[in-house]
Amino acid sequence: MKRRRTDRPGVRASRILTLLSTLAGALLVPATAAHAAGTAYYVDCSASSNGSGSQSSPWNAVGSVNSTTFGAGDSILFKAGTTCTGQLSPGGSGASGSNISISSYGSGAKPVIDANGATGPVIHLLNQQYWDIGGLELTNAASSPNYRSGVLAENASGGVLHHIRVHDMNIHHISGYSGGWYATNAGVGVQTNHTTPASTWDDVVIENNTFDHVDRIAVAVTPDGDGQGTNQTTNTVIRDNTITYSGADDILVVKNDGALIEGNKAGYGGAKEDCPPSGQYCNRASAGIWMSGSNDTVVQNNEVYCHVDGADGTGFDVDWGNHNTTFQYNYSHQNIGGFMLLMPPFTIANEPTSTVPSDGTVIRYNISENDGTNAGCPAAGTPTHGTGVFHFVGNIPNKSGSSVAVPLIYNNSIYVNKSGLNTPVLYSRRGSSVTGTLSFQNNAVFNYGTGGYFTTSAGSVYSNNLFYGNHPSSEPADAAKVTADPQFRNPGNANSSSTYTGTSAYQVHPSSPVIRAGTVISSNGGKDAFGNTVSATAAPNIGAYNGTGGNLVSNAGFESGSMSPWTNSGAAPSVTSSNARTGTYALTTAASGSGANQALTGLSPNTTYLLTGWAKVANAGETLAIGVKSFGGTETYTNIATTAYTQAAVLFTTGSSNTTATVYCWKNTGGTGAGYCDDLAVEPLSSATNAITNPGFETGALTPWAQSTGTASSVVASNARTGTYALRTGVSASGAIQTVSGLTSSGTYLLAGWAKAATAGEEVAVGVKSFGGAETYLRTSTTSYAQQPIFFTTGASTTSAGVYCYKNAGSAAGYCDDYTLIKLP
Repeated sequence: MKRRRTDRPGVRASRILTLLSTLAGALLVPATAAHAAGTAYYVDCSASSNGSGSQSSPWNAVGSVNSTTFGAGDSILFKAGTTCTGQLSPGGSGASGSNISISSYGSGAKPVIDANGATGPVIHLLNQQYWDIGGLELTNAASSPNYRSGVLAENASGGVLHHIRVHDMNIHHISGYSGGWYATNAGVGVQTNHTTPASTWDDVVIENNTFDHVDRIAVAVTPDGDGQGTNQTTNTVIRDNTITYSGADDILVVKNDGALIEGNKAGYGGAKEDCPPSGQYCNRASAGIWMSGSNDTVVQNNEVYCHVDGADGTGFDVDWGNHNTTFQYNYSHQNIGGFMLLMPPFTIANEPTSTVPSDGTVIRYNISENDGTNAGCPAAGTPTHGTGVFHFVGNIPNKSGSSVAVPLIYNNSIYVNKSGLNTPVLYSRRGSSVTGTLSFQNNAVFNYGTGGYFTTSAGSVYSNNLFYGNHPSSEPADAAKVTADPQFRNPGNANSSSTYTGTSAYQVHPSSPVIRAGTVISSNGGKDAFGNTVSATAAPNIGAYNGTGGNLVSNAGFESGSMSPWTNSGAAPSVTSSNARTGTYALTTAASGSGANQALTGLSPNTTYLLTGWAKVANAGETLAIGVKSFGGTETYTNIATTAYTQAAVLFTTGSSNTTATVYCWKNTGGTGAGYCDDLAVEPLSSATNAITNPGFETGALTPWAQSTGTASSVVASNARTGTYALRTGVSASGAIQTVSGLTSSGTYLLAGWAKAATAGEEVAVGVKSFGGAETYLRTSTTSYAQQPIFFTTGASTTSAGVYCYKNAGSAAGYCDDYTLIKLP
């Protein structure tokens, strides 16, 4: 929360000190006249004597630069591999299309300008425009903080100044006030000073720089204090910068219109809180990337991690008085305060925009991984105001009359899987109940922590979210919610050798329940976090990824509205816009002997594949098969006999020379009602090793299974699905469990087991527990074997799981057979 307002003596002191330094330099080195446009001036601070500024006779001190007024097209070139001591304040302005540039010449390391602990900026421009600064190394370290910055461009002209570009710089160890004002304690500060009329900038570009140990902030494009009226700087671009160990914040824009902040990577910020002397601006709260009093800001493709400030400490922040702010495609992880801070309106003296609620805030296609903790970071903070993935300082900001009055939070992927982590997903410092409304749709929330959600005023929208893991009582009601494992590719980025790291870890397997399970959002941006198209009319995925997961099946959900490339088998099926599991369409078979095939090509020989699909029948007890044939092995399938969609999982291994297979949906003969199939998927497995010992009970003994209750179960030579033996439970409160060890922490697994009941209507469960997440099970009440496939992800420090067969109640036995536990790649 960045709102403390005082007078600005420290800012004025900085400008006075810089002016005195400039005047002192002018007294030491005689001023020279302005030179013709297009002249190159050379500086070699290792030269033994001061020259004329030509390449053959270079200047050897910054004082010669400071005493010169440059013109359009001029360039100031510092020799590579040298170090100049002092502060740089060259005179003059360029012109549109003919900038003045500061750069380097020769080969070797970037030339260094070291201000040697002096107060003020290393490079200072005052009321100057059309400058390009690049290719240098700047530093200004000192034993105690003061107003220090790397590059400071100030506008006190009372009008608009144009074009400041700072690029390809290495700016480090700037000992500013980490709790002081922003632009005057920045790696790069572009500042508008209090003037009447207001001063503003146009065309500010800060790109491809490296910032390290800058106090307070790496990049700030701001006024010199609060209360600057409503005038705004335009066309600011801050992109592709790498930032580490900022004393407080990383990037800030204040009073900007149309700023673009993209492609930046910032980590380990917020560890310091040194403030200027009493009476000057002091704010110890910080966040990674944020804005205030700004319109139409786009923040995209940034990564912020390991922010340690305890007062705010979030990766991102939409602060006071903003209009139409879009956060998209960002990656936030291990930030102590959470992923996103949202500020309510409040009162800042002489600041008219602070009392206006931020509206038009859109938060979409972002990934939050283990925010709310600094675990795994080189340093850790202590939260003083709590933590939350979405961290509201007060009530939800809603602006009456706005076309987008409420925050729109949709298609984000949120992962909380740290032992004991209690980060709430929706959190407010006001408590568990807040006023105001929001929209929360299509978000994939993986929550093995204990944190929950605040409640809001009537009118909030919660729809088509995935809530997996722990389900706190405060979890929002969502009629279209999904509660199965999202099947992230590399959840938590736990596997460093995976081909899916960073944001790619949150792509999903093709069998994921998130695919096509979302609801259409208007004006959805058209792209997901990975560049996949998001349709304006077709159902999207839940979460930040809108791809197919590499599914080898084409038209897997029949969302084209037609059969192709599926082909008819037996009595003709059809694709219909009813009975879909996800999206709009599904395959509808005829009543008997009817189905569809799809030939897959380009498979690898001697490779195991996983086929999954969803099916149901119109009439209970009739069967529909999902299966595979013509792959070099024996045809294999799973029958489904339920009237609600049930998932099937089929493993098959191609022959030594086979590169094709045919997958199918087939309504078996003898029925009178239709069958339905949807959402089929095939993917290769890197390993199909079954982690369960004695999975089909074919040893004839229970070991290493154990009784799960006092009511005994037993292995019997009857009622086997395959082979000779099966597990038979008691009539109630009876079952067997096997603890499977040697699993991978944060690994996604498929458990598939077969179960049936001796008496129709009684239930037998196949399930898994003690794996780091909430116990998960599926139950069958049929008297013929039915498969129960369960996807689950182990905890961040869990390498085992308990898989079981259990009969809860009834008057007759239950049976289980043929368990499989495999890890998804």
